[in-house]
Amino acid sequence: WHFSQNGEPMPWVGIGLGTVAAKQFELGAVCYDMYNRWLADFCSVDPERLLGLVYIPSWDIEASVAELERARAAGLRVVNFPPPSRPGQPEYNNPAWEPFWAACSDLGFTLATHSSGGPMFDYLAGPGGLELMVYEGGGYMARRAVWWLTYGQVFERHPDLKLIITEQYEGWYRPTMLELDSIYMTFATDRTLAKMPSEYLRSNVFLGASFMSTFLAEEAWREGYAENVLWGRDYPHVEGTWRPIEDGSEPVTKLALRHVLSRVPTREALLMAGENGVRVYGLDGKYLAEVARRIGAPTAAELSVPPASLPDVDSSNAFVGQAGPRPLEPERIARAEARQRMLSST
Repeated sequence: WHFSQNGEPMPWVGIGLGTVAAKQFELGAVCYDMYNRWLADFCSVDPERLLGLVYIPSWDIEASVAELERARAAGLRVVNFPPPSRPGQPEYNNPAWEPFWAACSDLGFTLATHSSGGPMFDYLAGPGGLELMVYEGGGYMARRAVWWLTYGQVFERHPDLKLIITEQYEGWYRPTMLELDSIYMTFATDRTLAKMPSEYLRSNVFLGASFMSTFLAEEAWREGYAENVLWGRDYPHVEGTWRPIEDGSEPVTKLALRHVLSRVPTREALLMAGENGVRVYGLDGKYLAEVARRIGAPTAAELSVPPASLPDVDSSNAFVGQAGPRPLEPERIARAEARQRMLSST
C-alpha cells in the first residue's frame, strides 16, 4: 500500500509534496492520476468491500474536481482528504473550493483524513520525540479540517458531506465540540451558522477508530455519539488487529471486537462495528451482511460476550507469540483504563 510500512512511496512525490516547486506539483498530479487508475482497477474486484481513497491534486481545484469525476466513473467514492495548509493549496474556507464541495456532494464522495499534517521538525533530536511527533503530526494538526469546514460554512451549505478523521488517539471528540461552541458563542458576531458547531460535528464528522479502547466505546455510548464512531483494524499496519492466530484459534480481530464492544449495549456495538460505516460510505448493507456471515464475522450475540483471554501480540515485531493466549490481568487492565480516562479528561 502507498505510504504504508512497506518502503514504497509514490513515484516523484516521496512521502509528500514538501515544496511549492511547479515541477513537483506537475509530477505529483501525474503520480496521483497513475495511482487512482491503479486503485480503481484494484478495488473493482469487490467495490462494496474495497474502498479506495482517491488522491487529489489539491493545489489545483479544477483538476481535483476532474479527478473526482474520473474516479467516480471508475467506481471509487472516498477522497484522501489532505489537512489544511498543504503547500500551494487554498485554505478550506476559501470560496474557490465551492465547486469541489459541490462535486463531492453530487457524486457521493466521503472525505477521509488520516493522521498527518504537522510541521516537519527534528522530533528525534531529544527525549520524547516519538510522542511529540504523534501529537503534532497525528493529532491536532490532522484534525484541522473539522473546524475549517465547520466555521467555514461548508457543512452548512452541504449537509450531506461527511468527514472521517482516522488514525487518532482518543479523547478529542467531545472536548472539540465544547471548544468550538465556546469560541462561536464568544467571538462570532454575525452568527452565520444555522446550528451550533457541535451539531455539525454530530451530523458531519466521524471517528475512524483504528485503535479503539474499551473506554472510547463506553464513552461514545454514554455521551451519545456512538453513531459517529467507525471501528477499524488498522490493516496493514503491524500494530493492527488484522493478523490471524497461528494455531487456528479465534482471530485477533474477532477477539478485539468482542473485547471492546462487549461493554456497551448491542445497538451501539452494532453501530460502531459496521453499521455506521455502511451508512457513512453509502454501501450495500445487505450484501455486506451476507459477506460477514460467510467469513465468520462476530454476530450480535458474540459481540456481547467478552473474551476470557487475549493473544500475546508483539506488534513492534509483527508476529503473534507462540505461547498462545494469556489470561486477562485485571490489574493491568484497570491501570490501562485509568490512564485512558486521565488522558481523555485532560
